[in-house]
Amino acid sequence: MSSTANSIYQTKREQQWLAFDPRTKILLLIELDILLFLGRSLAYEASVFLFCALILLVGGQNKTALKCAGIFLLFVLTQHLIQPYLANSFASFVHFIVVVVRKVLPAFMLAKWLVATTEVSAFVAAMWKCKIPQSAIVTTSVIFRCFPTISEEWSAIKTAMKMRGIEFNFKNMVTKPSETIVHILVPLFISALNISDELAAAALCRGLDNPGTHTCMTQIRFRWYDIAFLLVVTFALVVICVLNIKGYSL
Repeated sequence: MSSTANSIYQTKREQQWLAFDPRTKILLLIELDILLFLGRSLAYEASVFLFCALILLVGGQNKTALKCAGIFLLFVLTQHLIQPYLANSFASFVHFIVVVVRKVLPAFMLAKWLVATTEVSAFVAAMWKCKIPQSAIVTTSVIFRCFPTISEEWSAIKTAMKMRGIEFNFKNMVTKPSETIVHILVPLFISALNISDELAAAALCRGLDNPGTHTCMTQIRFRWYDIAFLLVVTFALVVICVLNIKGYSL
C-alpha cells in the first residue's frame, strides 16, 4: 500500500531518475566537500568533479552537470594559458580566482542538486527520522521555504521600482546609490521579516511542533543506490585520509 501511494505522489523527475534519500544527499555533500580539500593536483580535482557530475547525471540534473563541466574545462584552459604570465599582478589575480572557483565548483554543484531535487516535506521527514531537535527542524523548514518566496518578492520589488524609474542596475547604483538602496533593499528586508513570521506560523499550523509521529507522502528510506554511493565515497574518504596522514600528496 505504501509503495503504491509513494508511486502516485512521486514527481516525474523521481520516476525518471534516481531519487536519493535526503540524508544521503547531505552525507554526500559533506563527505565530498571534505574530499575536495584533501588533494591539490589537477587530476585529483578532476576525479572529484567527475564523480560529482555523475551524481548529478543520475540524479536528474544533467543540464547543470553539463554546464558545470563546460565551466570546469574553461577554467582549466584559462589556468594553462595564463601560467607563463604569473609575474604580472593582474594575471596572478585572475589565476587565483580561477583556481578558487574551480576548487569549490563541485560543492556548488552538489548544493544545487540537493536544493533542486529535495522537497521540503521530504527533508523535514528525514530530519524527524534522524531524531533532530524540534527547534532545528522548524528553523530549517522555514529557511527552505523562505528562499523561493524571497526570490518572488525580489522580482516584484524590482518590477515596482522599475515602473517608478528606480531600476536596480549599475548606473543607478553609481548615480543615486542611497535612493536605490533605500527603495529596493528596505522593502526586501521588511518582506523577509514578514515572510519568516508567516512561514513559521504556517509550519506550526501544519503540526510541525506535534510531539507525536509525523507522516510523509514521500517514502523516506535508504535504497540500494543510496548505500552504494555512500560506501564508495566513504571508502574513498578513508583511503585518502590515510594517505595524507602517511605523507602521500595527491
